[in-house]
Amino acid sequence: MLTIKRHACAVALFAISMVALIPLQAQAQVGRLIVTMSSPASGSTVSGTVPVSASVSIIGLLTVQSVQFRLDGANLGAADTSAPYSVSWDTTGAANGSHILTAVARDLLGIQYTSNAVTVTVANNAPPPPPVDTTPPTVSITSPASGATVSGTVSVAADAADNVGVVGVQFFGDGAALAPEVTTPPYAISVDTTGSSNGQHTLTAVARDAAGNRTTSAPVTVTVANNAPPPPPPGSGARFEETDPSVAFTPNSGWTQDGSRPWSGGGAAFSTMPGAQVTFNFTGTSVTWIGGRATGTGIARVSLDGVFLREVDTYSKTEEVRVSMFTASGLANTSHTLTIIATGQQNAAATAAFIIVDAFDVPTVTVSRLQETDPDVTYSPAVGGWSQGDTSRLWSAGIAALSSTTGAQASFNFSGTGISWIGARGPQTGIARVTLDGVVQPPVDTYSPTEQIQAEVFAQKGLADTSHTLTIEVTGQQNSASSSPLIVVDAFEVTLSGTRHQDTDPAIAYGDGWAQDNRDKAYSEGATAESNTTGAQATISFTGTGIRWIGARGPQTGMARVSLDGVVVADSIDTFAQTEGPQHADFFASGLANTSHTLTIQVTGKNPLSTNAWILIDAFDVIP
Repeated sequence: MLTIKRHACAVALFAISMVALIPLQAQAQVGRLIVTMSSPASGSTVSGTVPVSASVSIIGLLTVQSVQFRLDGANLGAADTSAPYSVSWDTTGAANGSHILTAVARDLLGIQYTSNAVTVTVANNAPPPPPVDTTPPTVSITSPASGATVSGTVSVAADAADNVGVVGVQFFGDGAALAPEVTTPPYAISVDTTGSSNGQHTLTAVARDAAGNRTTSAPVTVTVANNAPPPPPPGSGARFEETDPSVAFTPNSGWTQDGSRPWSGGGAAFSTMPGAQVTFNFTGTSVTWIGGRATGTGIARVSLDGVFLREVDTYSKTEEVRVSMFTASGLANTSHTLTIIATGQQNAAATAAFIIVDAFDVPTVTVSRLQETDPDVTYSPAVGGWSQGDTSRLWSAGIAALSSTTGAQASFNFSGTGISWIGARGPQTGIARVTLDGVVQPPVDTYSPTEQIQAEVFAQKGLADTSHTLTIEVTGQQNSASSSPLIVVDAFEVTLSGTRHQDTDPAIAYGDGWAQDNRDKAYSEGATAESNTTGAQATISFTGTGIRWIGARGPQTGMARVSLDGVVVADSIDTFAQTEGPQHADFFASGLANTSHTLTIQVTGKNPLSTNAWILIDAFDVIP
């Protein structure tokens, strides 16, 4: 027995000695500890007393002896010998700034296992972040009073207040900025109303604070009533808005005032009720009804001095505002009454039968609306400067060109006595530099708190009746209230000499091969006559010293021979162009004897690059 006991003891002592002789690296093979920092989170900002904790996962047959937390490598408090492992850290003893926390676990054999490092920022006694100002200012127009009648130069004033402070107030008339923002009280500007048309106008004020909060005041409606202007010079006309006392709408006939588009004078009237009637009393030798056409506009009956003239189909594939709907000329210079009656009928392609009355021109003004795709418009740089063919809004003819590229230019060569740039105003549009015949005009700020599509953003009248160049340049600048420097080129309206006659005028004799009432583009008064039949002829009889043939150019248009009084004056007019150009002046003759003449247009074929041989007669202008 004694021998056996000695043998057992020897075995036990041998086993113990063998464990002691195992290298530490070999001992680690029997298991390991995984230490993970639990709090605070890496990247967090801490202050005061915060808990610092870690978790330990055991792999194998090991036992945690303790966990020691460390701050920047130095022990943080005493080692924690039991789970959950944590320590309270009074951060006021550490400097403000970045620090590193780790946890070191130790097993029974004394082997240490270090956790991931956590970086925190100590910020004691730091001032609290300023509160976010989300309270918008208040603003109200104090002068003039709503409903007031104004004339001459008037003061437009507003009261504005904010919980922190107002940094600016800007005034708007019919959505367009009237002056730069007023940055100090009293918030007031002077406005010369003689530059506005007589009739109703809407004033608003926009106040903003330093945080960018904005408030628009309640609108104030005023009536501008300045003395009647002197008689218009030859070639120009006086505009009478639909609110003028000379315009009368039959009561209870569904006429509704609309301000959703940039109508002439800020508003227009519309009705779909059959029999709804409007009359305009005027004195003069000609008159033009200004309105709008779209997919939802219908057919009206037009009478002059009680005599029915014709029905006017106002349907169009695209929306066009502030455009000529009907013109009567060659009248006696006396009093007349123009009557427009909604029939409730519509084109087979129309979706509704709205009739729109926007204004009247006396005497009539000859205007061509040329689109931004017209061959006489050039864009630079050729690549990357402009986004053409945009369809995001109800642009004139359906598309427009847009650019926010500083220095991008659109140049338009035209002949006429006036020019209007049709573009857009809105919360996201910027400031343009406009040059006319090399002379830089005042900056054009197109910002508006409300979006205005097909807006007239620049106009110049009374030009010499010759060739001109209008250049629009993106400046990259914007109103302080605008969100971008975007500039839109949608169309141009050119004022021309002469009296316009439409393709339906009895003075035009169409031969075989012509089709009328073509409405696929934005034509003068909505429609045009066309032919692609070689040899097809149309003859225009007129009396005057000149004539202008308004046709079209495009990728599908052809070639024509033009004769004047039986003599060929242009054997091969090529109307082909790579881009669409409705209402383009395809031929002009002047210096004729003031007597009767005939102009003959004959289809002769097409340019090899053209896809077809269409020749269009949209209208003709007679120069007296």
